[in-house]
Amino acid sequence: MAGSIKKFLKANNFPWVTFKNYWKNSSRSELITDVFLPFLISSLLIWWTSFYISDFKDLISKFRDLSGQVIAAISILAGFNLTSITVISAIGDNVKKLRSHLDSNGKPVYDVLVTFFTWAVSIQLIVVLLSISLYYAGSFIPTDLKMAVPIWGWICAVVWLSITAHSILISIRNLKTLFLYVTYDPDR
Repeated sequence: MAGSIKKFLKANNFPWVTFKNYWKNSSRSELITDVFLPFLISSLLIWWTSFYISDFKDLISKFRDLSGQVIAAISILAGFNLTSITVISAIGDNVKKLRSHLDSNGKPVYDVLVTFFTWAVSIQLIVVLLSISLYYAGSFIPTDLKMAVPIWGWICAVVWLSITAHSILISIRNLKTLFLYVTYDPDR
């Protein structure tokens, strides 16, 4: 039994491995922009929301409405990042150069690029899954539910909003990276 669980975890550790590689290959300023800034913005938005929403049913209703839009937007971004991986791997000689060119940590630039794009796709699919779950669970809330928002409700809202914002900001960075990659001219 323990061996089966170990095999299962090893076979499905891709998101964790990708996250660790993303974390190792990101600079401090990238982590501030991709992780800290979304958390700060989300915390401030939820704090501001707490002044206007005190009923748990209302908070769930707002996030249920928002999650439908998030599913559509993040799905498009995941498609962009998947397509970008294809573009990067299909541009002939540049791939060979990127595989041989090392970054400041001694890793091939190509591996770092692929890590950023695969992390973006991974986190975006996780956001879509969480949003679908939120949308589904929100449909079971009784219309006559009257209770204050528990602290874990606010924490869940901050976490969900933070990873949603994180997945958007990492896609913006990936767009910049793709632009620089495609327009790179070593002769300039």
